[in-house]
Amino acid sequence: MKNVFLSFLLGFILFCILVNAESVSQAITSEIYNNDTAYYKINIIFINHTSKSFTIPLGSASNIKLETSANCMEQKRMLETNIFCNFEASSRTDIVIEYDASTVSKKDSYFLFKDSFKIVEDTNSISILVKLPEGTGLKEPTEESYNPKYALIGSDGRRPLINWVKNDVKAGERFDVSVAFEKIGEQPTASFPFGIILVIVLIVFSGLGIFYQFYWRGKNLRLILPVLKKDEKKIFDTIIKHGNGINQKIIVKDSGYSKAKVSKVLNSLKERRLVKLERIGRSNKVYIEKNFEKKS
Repeated sequence: MKNVFLSFLLGFILFCILVNAESVSQAITSEIYNNDTAYYKINIIFINHTSKSFTIPLGSASNIKLETSANCMEQKRMLETNIFCNFEASSRTDIVIEYDASTVSKKDSYFLFKDSFKIVEDTNSISILVKLPEGTGLKEPTEESYNPKYALIGSDGRRPLINWVKNDVKAGERFDVSVAFEKIGEQPTASFPFGIILVIVLIVFSGLGIFYQFYWRGKNLRLILPVLKKDEKKIFDTIIKHGNGINQKIIVKDSGYSKAKVSKVLNSLKERRLVKLERIGRSNKVYIEKNFEKKS
């Protein structure tokens, strides 16, 4: 009977210790807007606590709202904003802080949420929940898109959720999280390849020029040669063979005709706008008329 009483007494003492034990829990929610700004809500609950005095760093925060029965105040500094709290012992004290912060950056083809939370009191349990914007998803590959890796991935039916839970965190520790996400169905926008298009256009026009020179112009030459007289055809062939700017003396030599005959034939071709003569000294240079096919 004595042993039963001692066991009951020991159990009752342990129960009273547990019931009256001090505990701290913290829940942080970060909801990312479509304008790449994140809305934060921090809820810290102190149970059976002693007198407290600490500072909660918020970084570059805006639109701060503070709700608590404790003696807490906002402290603005040049580069950051802090919440300073100083309150007496109590069975329970709640601190709720809401604010906005620019903790999302735009990368080449995705967005990156990144933040670091400093633990100001020994905490029994801390939860960090990140809500991505609607119409987005974790960046592929998914398993490499968030850190720490033990996060729970879910959805509220409208947006993806990433949740981390950690127990027994000591004061002064930092809880670093990051999430890479992208718009669903949106492909990375590449710069327009104007240089490549310019090269293609130049190649096309060069090809058309070559095509004209070797096909259409050659085609017209083939059309006109059969209607020339024998001596005209022979001299015209000589001009084509040597190219534009041939000296009239070379035509005389290659054709075997006399100077007078060659001059007569060239003048005939000139009158028909098939060739052009350019006087050089006591001789002529002979050119095929570029537009003869339109005038023949």
